[in-house]
Amino acid sequence: MKDKSRYLEDLKRVIQEGEVDLRIIDTLNILNSKENYYTTSSCAGRIILIELEEIGGKKESNFIFKSHEKVDYKNIWRIINEYTGNKMLFLIVNSSIIHVVCKDLESAKRLINISKESGFKYSSIFSFTDKIIVEIRSTEKMDVPIVKDGKIYPSEEYVMMLVEIANQLIDRIKKKIETLNENLREM
Repeated sequence: MKDKSRYLEDLKRVIQEGEVDLRIIDTLNILNSKENYYTTSSCAGRIILIELEEIGGKKESNFIFKSHEKVDYKNIWRIINEYTGNKMLFLIVNSSIIHVVCKDLESAKRLINISKESGFKYSSIFSFTDKIIVEIRSTEKMDVPIVKDGKIYPSEEYVMMLVEIANQLIDRIKKKIETLNENLREM
């Protein structure tokens, strides 16, 4: 746990710079207040439009739009229609994700159990190398290709439905974060 103070200083700085999703700050503060844990990275969950050179080609990707809150389909439809790139454009919902360094295996198991009880079903030990790192992650996910070779494939009505589903996923993520926070406080 020797690096905890450095990570907490870094977290304080990035919060002040507005680089941390507001919805996840309480969760990070609760975890970091515990003796056996500290966080190293996080995302509260998000809706994005991203252009990709090829499927899985994250290095060549470019964010066109990103929100950690619910979005208006008209804004998404406008962005799609204004897109002039020649790459593939995807609408993606990512679940929340938090990486937590744990003091020992027992602490990691406890955190995984609490996370899973809170609805974060994909939580697991992420790394064993020099630190035990738990990844708290949920199931909410959506990846939909929207544009390929300059052609918009879905209709406006279909995009409206996709955005409605994306917003429902963001609401589910928010509720799970609230449940996780309650359970972590009781830990």
